[in-house]
Amino acid sequence: TNHSSRTRFAGRLNSGVRHKGARILRITRKAFIRLAITIVVGATGGEIFARYCLGLGTPPLLITHPQIEYMYKPNQDVMRFGNRFIVNQYGMRTAPFDAHKTDDGEFRVMVFGDSVLNGGNQTDHVALATTLLQNRLTENQKAVVGNISADSWGPGNWLAYAKEYGFFDANVVVLVISSHDYADNPTFGALNENTHPTKNPASALLEGVTRYLPRYLPQVDAGRAVNESDRFEEKPSENEVQRGLNDLMTFLELARTSSAKIVVLQHWEKSEVERGIPKNGHQRIRQVCESIGVPCISLEPYFSQAIKNGNNPYRDNIHPNQIGQKLIADALFENLPNTALQRTR
Repeated sequence: TNHSSRTRFAGRLNSGVRHKGARILRITRKAFIRLAITIVVGATGGEIFARYCLGLGTPPLLITHPQIEYMYKPNQDVMRFGNRFIVNQYGMRTAPFDAHKTDDGEFRVMVFGDSVLNGGNQTDHVALATTLLQNRLTENQKAVVGNISADSWGPGNWLAYAKEYGFFDANVVVLVISSHDYADNPTFGALNENTHPTKNPASALLEGVTRYLPRYLPQVDAGRAVNESDRFEEKPSENEVQRGLNDLMTFLELARTSSAKIVVLQHWEKSEVERGIPKNGHQRIRQVCESIGVPCISLEPYFSQAIKNGNNPYRDNIHPNQIGQKLIADALFENLPNTALQRTR
């Protein structure tokens, strides 16, 4: 009898354990399914938000070039953070136009620069200094203003682009240059996909996590590649300086022989404006311009006056925001040769 009782008790115990194990397994399976559904729904929602609300997933793309180093991939029209980014058939941040004039009365201005002029993803096409200038010029005549720029371009890039594409029958060539550009030379190294993307990311959400989230997490960002503004703080060697200045002089001389007029606008960083003293490269650039008789105009009065009026024209220490882009457009218009201004009246 005792043996039978023990057997029945053991059976009930084993049955209870099996039932309890099965219940735990069912609960675990349901929890896993809920978690999987949550992850899928969250990822899908995040992808939709990142792609259609933030404009991620389709960054303006660049391509490498054996002489220019890199440039924007031709023929792009994308939305980025709610801003339209147009790249024409020549890799310019400008609406498409013919390589050569089809109308003798057409007035053309080709403006070269780097990220200051380009505006980046945070500047809409209509807010660019070059677009604003073109709108102003076309009030009374047919006009084209080209924005020939890319992030971290310098004299060597501008010179190579001009040799490759020419100046598009420009009446005026303008160069917007900053102090650091005097030694910003091409390196022809591999492009950093976080700053110079050459292909679309696998997903918009992944791009947001890998490209933009680290900027707000210093501990994650600490190991990333040195960015553009960090490089500007380095003291370049005299060989690098001479290389940049020689390319600058060659570019200016080439532009002068290919167009009616050339003007250089010197952009000041916010820290330079606040100190009232430009960095070393400013004077070296000015000396090159003066040595070959190219007008050199400072943008400092435009930006410092805006700050005095309570209007911050900077997005960061270097790049102009929408207010700054308008200031550059004003400076471009006011410093065009008199013959150009007469056409607009």
